[in-house]
Amino acid sequence: MRRFQLLICLILSVLCFSISASAQELPPVIEYDLGETTIVQSRFPEDSRFHNMPIRLNGIIAVPEDDAPHPVVIILHGSHPGCPENESGVDVWPCAPEVEQPNYRGFGYLAGQLAAQGYVVLSININAENTFGFGEGDPGERVLQLLNLHLNALAEAADGGQNNFGVELAGRADLCRLAYFGHSRGGELAHRLINDSDWQLEYTASCETGERGDGLLLIAPMVLFIMPESSSAPMSIILPACDGDVITQDGQTFYETARLESDQQAWASSVWLEQANHNYFNHILSSDLFSQAHRIECETTLQPEQQRDFLVNYALDFLTTIFSEDSQAIADAASRMGMDISSPAVDSLYGLPARVAMMAARANRQPLLIPITEAGLYTNLLDGPITREGLAVAFCDQGFFTPQERPDMQACRRINLVIPGNPALILASWQQSGAALRFDLPDGRDLSAYSVVSLRAALDPLSELNPPGASQSFSIQLTDALGNTATVPTRSDEPALVFPPGEAQDDVFFGDLFTGRVPLTTIRLSLSAFSGIDLTDIREITLLFDQAGSGALFIADLEFVR
Repeated sequence: MRRFQLLICLILSVLCFSISASAQELPPVIEYDLGETTIVQSRFPEDSRFHNMPIRLNGIIAVPEDDAPHPVVIILHGSHPGCPENESGVDVWPCAPEVEQPNYRGFGYLAGQLAAQGYVVLSININAENTFGFGEGDPGERVLQLLNLHLNALAEAADGGQNNFGVELAGRADLCRLAYFGHSRGGELAHRLINDSDWQLEYTASCETGERGDGLLLIAPMVLFIMPESSSAPMSIILPACDGDVITQDGQTFYETARLESDQQAWASSVWLEQANHNYFNHILSSDLFSQAHRIECETTLQPEQQRDFLVNYALDFLTTIFSEDSQAIADAASRMGMDISSPAVDSLYGLPARVAMMAARANRQPLLIPITEAGLYTNLLDGPITREGLAVAFCDQGFFTPQERPDMQACRRINLVIPGNPALILASWQQSGAALRFDLPDGRDLSAYSVVSLRAALDPLSELNPPGASQSFSIQLTDALGNTATVPTRSDEPALVFPPGEAQDDVFFGDLFTGRVPLTTIRLSLSAFSGIDLTDIREITLLFDQAGSGALFIADLEFVR
């Protein structure tokens, strides 16, 4: 019945667009239209027909049914063509509403569910930002103006003024509590709206905090026009493992660059969702442009309903961590998101196979190894030396490069396999058990206030040092000032250390190419498991490769977390 309602609404383009079934008791999802206007494309002279761009200010909105002020969630869809393409393959802008593809409606299911839990949700039509049919404006210039117009109208309606949204809003939308969700290209735009100081939203709301946004959820995001850096707001990223649009999961770059920034204060999380594709998060889109069925792990993919249910559950928990004032509710939501640092790393979320990379807020982290340059192979972040025993270690710089461009980085295999985000990391390899990577803490370090030792890792599936199909394992050893040691091994089935699915295919130019993906995800070991040592005066932490006779691991982000 629900799918039938969605189909009818899409075909008829009804004015009161609702995806809620009465049995679900969800607030209605309303189609709104604030009228037609123009926005300015400053790169075109005033006498150009492209200078003033015609737009329609429309979208969908869902509002909780009580009269309390609620946080606002803005959803930005992706860059799928809005207007029909002409014989030259260009989507001519503007086009009649009845032929425009309503990409914004694809998140109506999410808007209704979030509204039922206390959020005012707008999914805004930003087809104007993505069209090539009205000249090529400066990236993001259009969406910034669109957001200002929509949010000003929302602020006025929330203050009891003019309201053309089709639902009561007076006193019900708190624009000082604002989160952005972005799918595909919309993810990049959402990130920029919160973090680019050159982008200033000017809606009429006076906020002491949160004016640029309190949270950022990126859904299969792409990186096209910006080089992301730190995020001023807590950030979660959902990466579909079988993405047929952003094929190499470049959205992980938002996480990888943030972890290298010294001013990154907010927490960040990245979810690797197995068997998910790009388009099914938006219910009006069909299968991805490029099939990934040639990859073993993508021969069977999630059903559209599974992906959308996952997004609903994750989004609700994400918003709870951002806006709730109930510490227990926040802790429970973070746990369901795989961010409970008191628990081992997860291999599933909401009943689906998934893994998580997690970076705590800066105040709760004591980094020891975040490789940024080759110097990080010799001195740790607490100014102690790093030594190795029976271990070969190579530094891999951030970014993508070929062996011809960076002959010093051939061991990193950038051209041979996909590590989403191409992070800066080290490659550690050993040929007999007992190899070690030691981090000396010359003045000692009190770790009693911390909960876990954490790092990210993945095994190199193309290395002959890793037995095909077998998981890897190693130990972490702590040594105190009196020379007492405690050693704790990783789990035999540690999610980050499983052999990734995929095949090695011979390439005449580059050798073996791995068809799968090799995401770096988090490993956590509880400091309470290190018994018999004085955690108030730790002098050394060692990665001890004593669980396997040989191996090769990509490693990053060794730190203590509380």
